[in-house]
Amino acid sequence: MIKSGFVTIAGRPNAGKSTLLNTILKEKRAIVTPKPQTTNRNIQGVYNDLRGQIVFIDTPGIHKPKTIYGEHLNKQAYHGIRGSELTLLVVDGSVPYGSGDEYLFQKLKIDHDLIVVLTKIDLANPTDIEVLKTKWQENYPDAPLIEVSSVNNFNVEELITLIFDKLEEGPLYFPEPEDYEVKLEQYINEIVREKIIMLTHEEIPYSVAVTVDHLTKGEKKIEAYLTIYCEKESQKGILIGKGAKMIKRIRLQAQYELSAYLNKDVLLEIMVKVEPMWRSDPKILKKLLGV
Repeated sequence: MIKSGFVTIAGRPNAGKSTLLNTILKEKRAIVTPKPQTTNRNIQGVYNDLRGQIVFIDTPGIHKPKTIYGEHLNKQAYHGIRGSELTLLVVDGSVPYGSGDEYLFQKLKIDHDLIVVLTKIDLANPTDIEVLKTKWQENYPDAPLIEVSSVNNFNVEELITLIFDKLEEGPLYFPEPEDYEVKLEQYINEIVREKIIMLTHEEIPYSVAVTVDHLTKGEKKIEAYLTIYCEKESQKGILIGKGAKMIKRIRLQAQYELSAYLNKDVLLEIMVKVEPMWRSDPKILKKLLGV
């Protein structure tokens, strides 16, 4: 009997959702940084073994929004949850239960199976973990709870088994693993955004968007023309850097990672433009993110 289903990975920002997905898939499908709200769209990844197929949907972190962009991120997460058969509610096990967790609990409306996943167990105090477990078991008394560490690969296989136990018999939505790939434009976008976030540290907050304006795919080479949008001239100056050193670092690091993953030469051309208050303007959001 082959089982299959769509499984949403949901939770607060920086709870370890993307790291968990990458650990399960044993490849880099979602970008990962130490900063919250790195994921800004739903990302799909497929897991296959002899038991069947799990189609994972990694979602942006659910938070109390302060801008239209923040509302968009939450809507992406809620949409992923509504379209799935099972939700993994990922909770950072290394921090105490707080107002953000209570906001998440109050906002989530789940009408299907749920598994509470406590991540970052390798960073947690055992006593604090027990307190956190008790709280989430009170919140969801009928849901199983499992502790995992993506870094140490602790209980990841057990989590996959628990997921398959919850899924029903079904078709293989993607018959062959090698037939499935992330849209190339989206992957390039994600990697460039990751390099921006990692290289600019606190200087550039989450006020950047990246678009792939033109893409040429050949057998041995990929060329992409991108635009980075920010909100202020000062941010543009930081992104470009003195003597254009920062934008060069972003470009070269992204090219290197993309070339290694795709096994092709990758050439990126990147422009930086200022689009004031784009996160709060519905018209600009639609242009940049299609929302």
